[in-house]
Amino acid sequence: RSFSVDYEKDCFLKDGKPFQYVSGSIHYSRVPRFYWQDRLKKMYMAGLNSIQTYVPWNFHEPIQGIYNFKGDRDLEHFLDLANQTGLLVILRPGPYICAEWEMGGLPSWLLQKPDIVLRSTDPDYLQAVDSWLNVLLPKIRKWLYNNGGNVISVQVENEYGSYFACDYNYLRHLKVMFQYFLGESTVLFTTDGNTDWEMTCGTLQGLYATIDFGTALPGVAEVLRSRVPKALGHPLAVTTGPYRVGLPSPLPVAPKATRMAAPT
Repeated sequence: RSFSVDYEKDCFLKDGKPFQYVSGSIHYSRVPRFYWQDRLKKMYMAGLNSIQTYVPWNFHEPIQGIYNFKGDRDLEHFLDLANQTGLLVILRPGPYICAEWEMGGLPSWLLQKPDIVLRSTDPDYLQAVDSWLNVLLPKIRKWLYNNGGNVISVQVENEYGSYFACDYNYLRHLKVMFQYFLGESTVLFTTDGNTDWEMTCGTLQGLYATIDFGTALPGVAEVLRSRVPKALGHPLAVTTGPYRVGLPSPLPVAPKATRMAAPT
């Protein structure tokens, strides 16, 4: 079993054959465990062959050093149900996920250090990240498609190109951690907005680059290919349209986008 990217032929390869996934998003952290199987079956019956889901760090480690993967937080059970349903999984474990979730999934206890720089090579932040990934990634490894499971790709960070730090060493550190636990054959990818400046700090050599966008399609693929010449140019997150978030004066109103969502 294998899942990989064929850059020359511009496609994914599943067991050596060209493959196209049709995916929808479901956040297990927002759906009670009782309904997981029902929602997954409905997604499968709607014609999807894959799902994508985030892993919120603060959902599983609300208190530093105390991890919870039981009940509504049983990630492996969710992956198993998806596998039983016939759905492949695109996993998005962060450590920062955005997802319109509190602190983008980062635990609030990180802020006990007043001057900590989140999403960077700040030693205290990296120490916490490493402790978390040492717990999470071994749980994911058995569910990789290459290992007989259904996880075909894993995202590293999320829309990092939109963050002020632009710390390439941070992304390199995450890449090393993910490859150490998941293996170098696992498809690791990044996701960023569809502008050149967002992709400047969000992409990293060795990580497959994807983009997200809303209703404005013209020029999107060109932006991606200008940064990553051999990129497939497919979207990771498609949005339905903008909403606007008001910021304190004198800052202008900032446009944001909502992801496609189905009621649960």
